[in-house]
Amino acid sequence: MQPLGWLVAVLCVVGPVVRIAVDAVRDDPSLPQVWLAEAARLVNLDAEGNIPTYVSTMLLAGVAVGLGTAAALVRARGGRSWPLWLPAGVAAFLSLDELASLHEQLALLADLAGVGGGLNFTWVVPGVLVALVVGVVLLLAARRLSRQLRLRLVVAGAVYLFGAVVVETASSPLFTPTPEGVAEAPAQSVAYVLLNVVEEGLEMVGALLALRAALSLLRLASTRRGLLVDLDPAAPAVG
Repeated sequence: MQPLGWLVAVLCVVGPVVRIAVDAVRDDPSLPQVWLAEAARLVNLDAEGNIPTYVSTMLLAGVAVGLGTAAALVRARGGRSWPLWLPAGVAAFLSLDELASLHEQLALLADLAGVGGGLNFTWVVPGVLVALVVGVVLLLAARRLSRQLRLRLVVAGAVYLFGAVVVETASSPLFTPTPEGVAEAPAQSVAYVLLNVVEEGLEMVGALLALRAALSLLRLASTRRGLLVDLDPAAPAVG
């Protein structure tokens, strides 16, 4: 877990530093602007299809696999597995969302209903409603989990949602959209870039905490036949 934590920390430092530096010299024709722009895009926490995106996708996919594996083992022993399958499914969807930006399609629903509220990120309005519904369902499932696992997953979810919903909503007024008919996106303010770091950083930290909780349920052992994965008897999954 520690290497992943360091990776997240490095991305949260390198991403904004490179982005701010490249924006500061974007009007200098003597510099290789194409290369600089691509370097900034690769580590931009606010962009898609780059290093931070794949790290977030990997973390959430790890949560889904960890909880799913624990659920399968619990079910194989005749236990109640749905309280683990449910958060595993949510983590899998969030992993897919990181890769495909599915949540931004909620903007179409917000625009259709006229509930954008003057925000630059109109998807946040229906997104809050979806998050509330999913959160209530997950809390009901969490009541069936062991106390330690429940606390770890609730904290991880709260950190993730605070970044994904609260901080992103707060950053919306600072975002400068691309004017219609203009191909190149405008430079964002330093305030927006830094707030975006907080948002994306909290999402990755929340995913890291959830991954740690999921892996705490499993025990790995090396055998002659290969790697054995089993439930850790010291960390009960279901209360």
